[in-house]
Amino acid sequence: MLLLVLGTALARDNDFGIEHDDHGTHEPPPKGTGSALCVSGVSSGFPCRNIELLSRLPIADIGGGSGADSWGWKDAQTGRYFAIVARSNGTAFIEVSNPSAPLYLGNLPSTSGQQPWRDVKVYADHAFIVADGINGHGMQVFDLARLRDVSSPQTFDPDVLYTGIGSAHNIAINEDSGFAYIVGGDACSGGLHMVDISTPQQPRLAGCYSGDGYTHDVQCVSYDGPDSDYAGREICLASNEDSVTIVDVSSKSSPQMLSKALYPETAYSHQGWLDESMSLFFLGDEIDELSFGMNTRTLIFDVQDLDNPVFLGAHQHGTTSIDHNLYVKGDYLYQANYRSGLRILKIKRDPTVRLEEVAYFDTEPENDSLGFTGAWNVYPFFDNDTVLVSDVNNGLFVLRVALDDTADGPLNGAISGAWTAQGFNDQGLMLLVGETVSGPFVYFAWFLFLNGEPFWLTGVQAFEYGQDEVTIPTQRLSGLEFLAQTDAEATRLDIGAVNIHVHSCNELHVDYDFEGLGADELTFTRLAGVQGRACSD
Repeated sequence: MLLLVLGTALARDNDFGIEHDDHGTHEPPPKGTGSALCVSGVSSGFPCRNIELLSRLPIADIGGGSGADSWGWKDAQTGRYFAIVARSNGTAFIEVSNPSAPLYLGNLPSTSGQQPWRDVKVYADHAFIVADGINGHGMQVFDLARLRDVSSPQTFDPDVLYTGIGSAHNIAINEDSGFAYIVGGDACSGGLHMVDISTPQQPRLAGCYSGDGYTHDVQCVSYDGPDSDYAGREICLASNEDSVTIVDVSSKSSPQMLSKALYPETAYSHQGWLDESMSLFFLGDEIDELSFGMNTRTLIFDVQDLDNPVFLGAHQHGTTSIDHNLYVKGDYLYQANYRSGLRILKIKRDPTVRLEEVAYFDTEPENDSLGFTGAWNVYPFFDNDTVLVSDVNNGLFVLRVALDDTADGPLNGAISGAWTAQGFNDQGLMLLVGETVSGPFVYFAWFLFLNGEPFWLTGVQAFEYGQDEVTIPTQRLSGLEFLAQTDAEATRLDIGAVNIHVHSCNELHVDYDFEGLGADELTFTRLAGVQGRACSD
């Protein structure tokens, strides 16, 4: 058995809140467009983790106005890559085949007027664009093959203007079925306005669904999930202001609502996305942070039974910004969260579903406060590691994401020692992995201050070899400066739990949720190991 006696306090550089600065102090972003590695948490002035800036085009360089939605297109004929950025006054087309040197190709102006809300999706080498708050705007259809021969910026006209709808907030496309779903518009009572776009330049109204009122955004799929009752059906999951509404739209003339998923502290059900198994649905509520004073929140639903979706809970981020659009690629959730930028979270199932932040790039580093500027949308679906982010004020960011699925390390004696995180000076956290006759255990101790008074957070938990993470019930010990003092001198309080995930021998991801002290996610790096238990041993 290994014993640990800590005789020195592990100091922090600020009083407890739990306060820390995720990103340090940064100047406003530069206007250069060059690439920069993510070094010591910064890439060309932007806070980062596991994401580097390849290039940036300011909003003024891609047609002006303010930034909104975005999407991507890979030309299967030429292998070239393009970004499509919707703006308040039009839609910009940018080639990103060389992501470090993007080329602005031109602008498709708004049909008329300008408003902050413009949305774009791609199907069959065509872009489909709608705008909210502009009467008579319609759906613009643009043949993306026209970009192949453009060498200098052009002003484009749409190939087709569909006028079956005027103003609309969003458009979603099921690429498997060839149907577009225009929502939040001045037709179908703001519900699903269904359009056959199988022949892109001949869009035809196919049907309407307004049984649950206004839809803000929607994802529609050809269903191949765990609910065998709906195998092969076309299913839409609609973000309907106060719920997630699931609709079978296989018959466009008689769509049927299957169910509604509700959740606590509802403010505005904004947008969501299925995981690739179609068993989970992740949702962002755009106004809950404003309405309830909470940190950024991502809601998680079990949708294995489409007739009976179940709210599983919420992931509380360590940021305070408003969440916006999110998408799933593989085992990762990509979120454009306004003033905290792009956030990437790994979807964990061990065995309960939870999210763990593994990467970020803050496109508006000045603050993470509540507001509707910053990252509007992320496009993660290219077949390489390039990711696009459209920012309201700062334009287009072309990023490279470096996520290493093989990096998780085992929980063993090599992690014993001292660890620190940004915002903590010197030693912040002590860990010791030991073994008794009952098996292995991990012990942690963390010295902090609250209103100038010292206290410890401690806990111990058994685990099994082969695990890469462990959740440890945590006690707060007050009245001690040294853990070597007797228990009689300490006041103990159970305050929650800390989850420690071993990303590598030199990096830990720590999530905590402590009663009265808040919740957060931190990345710890090694300060010192225990002799005989180093990474190389």
